[in-house]
Amino acid sequence: MQDICSTLDPLLDKYADEDAFTFHAVHGFYTAMAINPFELKVDERNEILFGTPVSLSKDDGVQLEQALSQLSRTIDRQFNEEEGFELSCEEYADPDDEDLMDWCCGFVQAHIMNEAQWFQENEQEVSELLLPIMLGSGLFDDEPEFEAILEDEQLTEDMCSQIPEVLMELYLLFNSPEEASSKPPANKSKQGRKGPPRKRR
Repeated sequence: MQDICSTLDPLLDKYADEDAFTFHAVHGFYTAMAINPFELKVDERNEILFGTPVSLSKDDGVQLEQALSQLSRTIDRQFNEEEGFELSCEEYADPDDEDLMDWCCGFVQAHIMNEAQWFQENEQEVSELLLPIMLGSGLFDDEPEFEAILEDEQLTEDMCSQIPEVLMELYLLFNSPEEASSKPPANKSKQGRKGPPRKRR
């Protein structure tokens, strides 16, 4: 993972606008894409990642495509390994960790872009599984249901710590529904709310 980061970070710094993704946001975005893929044009993707329309040099464009392809393969491999899925950020149990917030924001961005497909089947289960990720993003902090959770520090930390587990459940639900149905349900607290996020930062 570190070699992918060392390739993407300089490119993000070189072409980025103030709304550009960090490496962790890119990882979150591509994790959501691995769970529920959708078509995305290169120009549109680059504008999302860099926060502005960009014109990359030929060499930088090649490096970007190679790094993103490697990232996609790494994420897909993790979803299919017995060890389970790992986030790019280490402190995923800390809801105040900026890397976790970036990761979750990237995931939510991809989710919102393909929202109808996420909720086409198993709407309530998907909403519940997404709740820890939406909580970790900080994008919904002003909404009453999230305010209530955030008042309980231990509950907030517990929910954020569930993110790797719920990612595996989401992946199985969309890609191996038979296997997902044989697994016991995760400890979910409340149903998440769908809709465009409001930025906190």
